[in-house]
Parts: sequence; C-alpha cells; structure tokens
Amino acid sequence: GETWGYTATHTVTQGEIDSNGGGDGFLENTATADSNETGPDTDDASVPVARNPSLNITKDASVPGGTADTAGEKVSYVITVANTGNQTLTNVVVTDPFISNLTRVADQVGDNDALLEVGEIWAFTANHIVTQAEIDAGGNIVNTATADSDQTGPDTDDATIPVTQRP
Repeated sequence: GETWGYTATHTVTQGEIDSNGGGDGFLENTATADSNETGPDTDDASVPVARNPSLNITKDASVPGGTADTAGEKVSYVITVANTGNQTLTNVVVTDPFISNLTRVADQVGDNDALLEVGEIWAFTANHIVTQAEIDAGGNIVNTATADSDQTGPDTDDATIPVTQRP
C-alpha cells in the first residue's frame, strides 16, 4: 500500500512551440515505473501548446526642416518589424507601394537570417523624392508600410510628413 511520489520539470523549447508540440498541439511525456517483482507500468501526461504568433511594424519618416516644401527633397524612412509573439515567423514580407528602394539593413536584434525569431527586430530603410504635385496638393504626405508572415495577418503603420506651400 505504500506510494512514492516524484516530481519533474521540463523547460519548453522554442522548437517545441514552433513545431506545435510535434504537430499535434501537445507536449507529451510518458513515465514508467518498474521493479524486480513486477512488469513496467506507464502513465502519460500532455500539456497543450499555446502558440501566439504576432508581429508589429513601425514606420518613421524624416525630412530636412521637418516639413516637405521643395520638389526633389528626399524623405527618409526607417521601418522596423518586431516578432512580438512566442513563435518563429517565416516568409515575412514587408511592402510599401509608395517607395521603390526598400532595403533590409542589419537586424536591430537578431541574426540576419530569413526567420523572424521571437524578440527579433528587422530594420529597413527607404526614401521618397517629393514631387511638385505633392507640394501643390498641400496637406500631408502619408505613406503606409505593411508586414505579413505565414503565421500572422498583416500589420500596417503610417508615416506622415507635413507639406508646406511657399508662395
């Protein structure tokens, strides 16, 4: 009638989260007790894997003087994409239809590979040359960038530069 109790722990790995517990959504473990007088007896336990993929894009713009007031002036953009979830993101794509020279630079945090790992931040630069039509229209130059991955839906962020018309 004696009962022995045991405790154990397991540290969840990033690989276990990324693979969804091997594909079935659970981390499974089997314990076996055996003695010289009996055959083995096993019992298992499983814990569900909670995957929460998430990314966040931010976009900042700057122009000399803080306002666009001359055709040909260059607006500079810095775009960052951060993995804010608990799962590695694959096929991350950043788009911005307003610019043509979007360039990924060294990761702010990360290893410069093709996977946006948990806590990693990718950085991009781009620029836009202000047109006379934008100056004539006045108001603001508003530009939207989008980031998406296989595991998330798209996220967007705008950058706004005020336009100043000079008579």
